[in-house]
Amino acid sequence: MLATEKIMIGALGGLSAVMVKFLGQDYQLVVDNAANLTEDQIIGFMVGYGLLTPILMFLGGFVAWSAEEDRRLKLVALAVAAPAMITTWSGGNVPDNQAMQLNPMSFFVSSAYAAEEETQTKEKSTLDRIQQGVGIFFGYGKVPKTYWVIVGSYQEREQAQTFADRINADNKTLQAWVGIRTANNNYYPVIVGHAELLSEAKALRTKALESTLIKDAYLSPTR
Repeated sequence: MLATEKIMIGALGGLSAVMVKFLGQDYQLVVDNAANLTEDQIIGFMVGYGLLTPILMFLGGFVAWSAEEDRRLKLVALAVAAPAMITTWSGGNVPDNQAMQLNPMSFFVSSAYAAEEETQTKEKSTLDRIQQGVGIFFGYGKVPKTYWVIVGSYQEREQAQTFADRINADNKTLQAWVGIRTANNNYYPVIVGHAELLSEAKALRTKALESTLIKDAYLSPTR
């Protein structure tokens, strides 16, 4: 068998290993949570698979080329096995900092921070994108995030509670409440509802803005 044919078989074996990884580990996550993945996460999936697929295909081709084997079936098995060790090891979901907690005591950021996060999303360097993409390929940071819908912030808790009470008197379904003030944020946030995935949080924000009492609402990722 020609060396080029062995390399081609090996490369296809490597591609097969990547496809099995995606179908077995990430397909359902991406399909079920497409509306709940951030732009960063979607780009991360594209970069991670786009970067590592050729590498694993090269690995499969190299293994097939170096093997003293001419039977196609065994070459395919060898070519799939080597990349599969990496794709199997890279499986699973590892939440950022091991924390995807819906704990109200785990928050909060200011509206300035939220705006800064959006800016950073647009200004990420190529190296940052590569690091994030590789991380997502290996299971880091691909779990959908949850968000609070914050409709106001006050330096005094009494003012925050008064605003929350007014919202609840106007529309009880919004379930407004006052969060804690942290060392990094000197304001008490007024939150509506509970921690939600991105699509539900956006819908809740839209609902909140229908109230004449609420002039602004933004999403803040849970911590």
